[in-house]
Amino acid sequence: MKIIPDLLWYNQVGKDKGVIGRCPFATVESCPRYYQSLSLLGEAGSTKIPHNEDARLLLYWKASDLWPKTDEYATMISGPSGESRQFSNFCPEVAFDRFGYFASFLARYADEIDTGVAHTQLSRENALGNDWRWSWAALSAEHFSDCSLYSILSHRLSSVNSSAPSAEVPWWRKYFVELIVGLIVTVIGGLLLKLFG
Repeated sequence: MKIIPDLLWYNQVGKDKGVIGRCPFATVESCPRYYQSLSLLGEAGSTKIPHNEDARLLLYWKASDLWPKTDEYATMISGPSGESRQFSNFCPEVAFDRFGYFASFLARYADEIDTGVAHTQLSRENALGNDWRWSWAALSAEHFSDCSLYSILSHRLSSVNSSAPSAEVPWWRKYFVELIVGLIVTVIGGLLLKLFG
């Protein structure tokens, strides 16, 4: 059976793995792949990140050890001039928001002939309307929990949280005001006893 990595699939994978919701790192400030995917979509017909903000984010992420050091790991869009054909190493969250599928790789059909052949085959199979093969020649489904950056970001977050001071308030802070008032009453009471005693 062909996987259709839509929201229903995504939620089921999350349920099976014991995680709920969307990726907690799906922001341009939290994940370089999310940023890079969103930025590149601006060159592929989507709304662009404002230039100054995009330049700031690029400098921020290029200074990070999470920024890809080789093209094989970089998020990329490729194809003939003016045509976006392949989306590689994409953030599945961005891919879903733009294309409707949680995928790290998407490739369009080479031309109208390939598209026509695929549509004929899909019609013979009675493929569902949400089958990605109506629009894409190839696709790699990905849940955020399978993203290589997710495990790194999660580990770093848990390390920061475990080294942070405990949320438990020390006993004396809970009763600080009462302790000070008690101390003042004791001192004043002692002075009064000395004066009038």
